[in-house]
Amino acid sequence: MGTYIVINIIVLLMLINLLYFMQKKHITFTIRVLLALILGLVLGFVLRTIYSDNMEIVNQSIVWYNIVGNGYVKLLQMLVMPLIFVSITMALLNIKGSNTNLGKMTMIIIGILMITTAISALVGFLTAKGFGLDASKLQSIVGDISKGALSYEGRLAEFSSRPVPQQLLDIIPTNPFAALAGMGGSPTLSVVFFSALIGAAALGIRKKKPEVFDFFLKIMQSLHDIIMKIVAFVMKLTPYGVLALMAKFMASSDLNAFAQLGQFLIASYIAIIIMLAVHSIILVIFGYNPIKYYTKAFTPLAFAFSSRTSAGTLPLTISALKDKMGISEGVSNLSASLAVTIGQNGCAGIYPAMVVAMIAPALGINPLEPSFLIKSVIIIAIGSFGIAGVGGGATNAALITLSALGFPVGLVAILLGIEPLIDMGRTMLNVNDGMITAAATAKICKEVDMGKFNSSGTISNEEEYI
Repeated sequence: MGTYIVINIIVLLMLINLLYFMQKKHITFTIRVLLALILGLVLGFVLRTIYSDNMEIVNQSIVWYNIVGNGYVKLLQMLVMPLIFVSITMALLNIKGSNTNLGKMTMIIIGILMITTAISALVGFLTAKGFGLDASKLQSIVGDISKGALSYEGRLAEFSSRPVPQQLLDIIPTNPFAALAGMGGSPTLSVVFFSALIGAAALGIRKKKPEVFDFFLKIMQSLHDIIMKIVAFVMKLTPYGVLALMAKFMASSDLNAFAQLGQFLIASYIAIIIMLAVHSIILVIFGYNPIKYYTKAFTPLAFAFSSRTSAGTLPLTISALKDKMGISEGVSNLSASLAVTIGQNGCAGIYPAMVVAMIAPALGINPLEPSFLIKSVIIIAIGSFGIAGVGGGATNAALITLSALGFPVGLVAILLGIEPLIDMGRTMLNVNDGMITAAATAKICKEVDMGKFNSSGTISNEEEYI
């Protein structure tokens, strides 16, 4: 068995070497990421086909593949808190004019995120109803869910014991350094809050103590440049990370669960496609060419799809917004960072809405009854605050919504079988919503260079790190 594992590792190394060779030949970053995604899927399919009678070889090979795939994701996750801190702080320090501009910008971003989340929830309800999804039918296919649901009792109790006011209070960090370390109830939002507080305080002394402000600005600019240099290094590894992640996904996913729950999966992707169409309409309304937008947004969207982490995609998201689309640094940083934990259209909008719409008929409730629909959409929109932009956020959002409505949570356990397959599309939609929000906000606040957006060139500093 050991010989086969070594062969599988050598194959991965050969594909990595191919991608490296393409980099040296200056093949564009987008093409290399797309090729890595395809090669990963093919490699994973070949592994599960050849070793179908001995999946232990596949599992042991994946352990080694994880060094590349999971290692890359961990590097990105390592950057999330420092990047949010420097991005939010620098976004505020770079704002010209009064603090009113900051407040206006923040309110616009949050408003757009909430509106699109509400729309995505409606799309989720309508899609589930259109496909005739019913939790009782799904239970009869998969079997008894009571055992699987037991693992969620603790999490359900946790969310039920933390009402919305408490969740809002959790945003204020009692120890900002602990929040930077990922501790606390809502560490990401706590870092956003603390960073915004520092940036706002610095803006408050800009006129009264310009020398202090300038000194602090230099410190933050230096820190920002150092963090971005680390980001640039990690970005070089993107094709290799995508290759290993997709190989793992295809080789280890439960395709039997995919077949059993195919109807729900298809409905989920139909809803995601509808929301992408809604995003395109928003782009047109604000004067953007959707084709140019999706061409420039391909890299972060492709990585979000393969990695299933919108927080981990943050460096790519900010880079695409600033360097490819010409959106100002302030809007790019603020919108992308807030979108990591607020108003995620896929995980916190479509998914909990579809779960609720599936359970409601089994309880004798019409999910499209106006009063129930409005109540559910409001709960989903409010519950989207603080949903972490990493794997598992959709489950948390569903638990919050179901507990708020008093619905049983067993269906969440059933859907775990196809969770990775659905989560890929949801995460891509989450990232896209943040980018769409940045584009709309930039147009409203006149913070976008449309000449750069409409240009056909690649990002200005692409060769520096890609």
